[in-house]
Amino acid sequence: MRIMLSGVAIEGGGAEQVIQDLARGFAERDHEVMIAFLESTDEIVPELEALGIRCERLLPRTELAESPLADFNLTCVLGFRRLVRDFRPDIWHSHVPRPTLWASLAIRALRSRPPFVYTEHSIQDIYSGWAKWVYRLFLPVVKEIICVSEASQSSFAGRWGHMIAPRRISNGIQLDRIIAAGDRDRLRDALDADSATPLVCNVANLTFHKGHDILIEAMARVHDKMPEARCWIAGSMEHEPSTVEALRENIASRQLDGTVSLLGRRRDVPDLLHAADVFVLSSRQEGFPITILEAMAAGRPVIAPDVGGCAEAVVHGETGLIVPPEAPEALGEAIITLLNDPQRAREMGAAGRERVEAEFTVDRMVEQHLELYDSLIDGRA
Repeated sequence: MRIMLSGVAIEGGGAEQVIQDLARGFAERDHEVMIAFLESTDEIVPELEALGIRCERLLPRTELAESPLADFNLTCVLGFRRLVRDFRPDIWHSHVPRPTLWASLAIRALRSRPPFVYTEHSIQDIYSGWAKWVYRLFLPVVKEIICVSEASQSSFAGRWGHMIAPRRISNGIQLDRIIAAGDRDRLRDALDADSATPLVCNVANLTFHKGHDILIEAMARVHDKMPEARCWIAGSMEHEPSTVEALRENIASRQLDGTVSLLGRRRDVPDLLHAADVFVLSSRQEGFPITILEAMAAGRPVIAPDVGGCAEAVVHGETGLIVPPEAPEALGEAIITLLNDPQRAREMGAAGRERVEAEFTVDRMVEQHLELYDSLIDGRA
């Protein structure tokens, strides 16, 4: 089978990690795979190409555009059409709205159209007004909608179910990549934390909807009761510079410079997770966060807000704690609770790893996608 995947970028966030993992899984099963993406770096391209995965960038930008209108030109449409004509995919699977808009315009210009699949990674409330006309343009040519969580599926069905009914395929992760990591003491030493330091880790690009300001306020409360505790925040700072500057000012004004560290984008996230005692997410909105699954695979208890699919991954009181959204008081108390009870934290982490191994593996995700592709190609779907 020839499978074409498309997205905004090839690395950077949860959706991009899903694209990478799907591509690897398809290639391992001897399918021909192409990833066509709009922008961003090519750092991981050599690794993917070594697996026989073809990678094509349509735009010259290496930084992510701030506005969805930044690529409002024919380059993307013509580029997608050229790649489809060259690669002749049996299935075309696009992720997130922006590239899907240009892909849908390209597919309209083709005489022979492969079945076109779209994955929704978010909740509809996250999108501004421009998204409504984007969806109206691309949904008529989509054969199947995949949502990554029950929350995402419900949100999509509520707004667009009259046009097409979505199905759910949960995200999965590559367990070996996470479990094999974990030189806890080495990484702690490198980042000035000793083996006894109570350590919280957050992995999310620094954007407003990821709620790092909420986490900083929660850590101020933690610091009052546990001044030795530390918090590492790992994630790209390129998306919203104004948000990053506000976070830095917030850290400084609360005198948390030695407590909260902004690490930037890291390639050693599995090591960070193993080095931490607790993983914390503080997002205002989510679809189904990959980082939660990665933290669970690393055997870490997860504290997350009750937004999107977080509570579908984290079983409250068993694999972690679910707190109300935008509630720094509750978030801070949950952090203190688990840092003060290492035995309970370890038990939750072990239960989380078992849950990921049973429910959220890449192999399961890949097989569910291939089953859907087969049904679309032979007309059963």
